[in-house]
Amino acid sequence: MSDLKQALLDAKYIDMVSLADFVVRDCGLPDADEDGNLLPQANEIAAALFRWAAGAEAMPAPEPATEAGDEKNDDAEEATDADEADIDEYDENGDPVLSVEEAEQREAELKAQAEETS
Repeated sequence: MSDLKQALLDAKYIDMVSLADFVVRDCGLPDADEDGNLLPQANEIAAALFRWAAGAEAMPAPEPATEAGDEKNDDAEEATDADEADIDEYDENGDPVLSVEEAEQREAELKAQAEETS
């Protein structure tokens, strides 16, 4: 394993991006958005491989973006926190473990709340 990490650290960045681009295509990940703009997955994967090889800790999952001082977003965040309070079980990624019916019901409730606030 240390040989693999050393090889990744010694590799040229362009080679890492090429490897990451192969991973994106091989896994069937989208490489462009609906407007045809290229997505940065290959660069992100290459950077993640370098961080892994260097022994860096994995980055935490990003928090949903909210604008400062936006009361509507603050209310939505409070509603989300209240909704999450009754979830008992989470998977290894921190996502709630729900049945399809529960997830669809929650999504409908969130959409209805969003429509009420807008």
